[in-house]
Amino acid sequence: MSLRIVLLCLLATLLAACQTSADFQVASEFPIYGNDGKPDLTVDAKRLAARMDVVDRYFSADECALKEGDVGTVGVRRLLQFDVAILNAGDGDLVVGDRSDPNNIYANLFEYAPCHQHFHINDFSLYELLRASDRSVVATSRKLGFCFRDNLDYMGGPSAHYLCTDQGISSGWADLYARETDGQWIDITGIPEGDYIVRVNINVSGSFDEGANRYPNTVEVPVHVPAPGQPLTGPLAHTP
Repeated sequence: MSLRIVLLCLLATLLAACQTSADFQVASEFPIYGNDGKPDLTVDAKRLAARMDVVDRYFSADECALKEGDVGTVGVRRLLQFDVAILNAGDGDLVVGDRSDPNNIYANLFEYAPCHQHFHINDFSLYELLRASDRSVVATSRKLGFCFRDNLDYMGGPSAHYLCTDQGISSGWADLYARETDGQWIDITGIPEGDYIVRVNINVSGSFDEGANRYPNTVEVPVHVPAPGQPLTGPLAHTP
């Protein structure tokens, strides 16, 4: 494992620790149920709403976000960014294991990203912005995950200590993608002020068996996109 990957894992862990404090934690109620020892993945919609923000950011031609299609073009882009916590509320762990193992059944889901110098998980998450009036899709973002790991404890239960080298999400735990992470946004440059819906979809390809799948793989949160230069206001104003 390269030093870059080790540092990225450490940074993600530190971010998660900071964001699970009493000031930032968004309470969720997803009771674990008997699912024949299988995981059931869902998204914490409350955290998604509470950790949403609009920012303007300049992107140069050599940035990974541009090379990997996370933004449209070089220059200042307007981003609707947010946290996504992927919670496992089934009674079994999501076990992905070591993606470098040639016998791993999930190995083909990973693709090496030369710019970021690590593997990404393909076809797992899709972020969409819908117009509230007619539910038409006006913008999308294909979030490429880094790795599945335990970094938010929702239920107070034990963790199997999944990390990037041995991936998974323990029952009752969540994998957090903080809004500060590259690609953790929808590029809304040029989208007019108005009422919209942020839709987050996970396990899009259906690659992971979720058994009864009682909890939704798609969540939606309303948002009012402000005029250029204005911040989010009202109930979805971001939590610092």
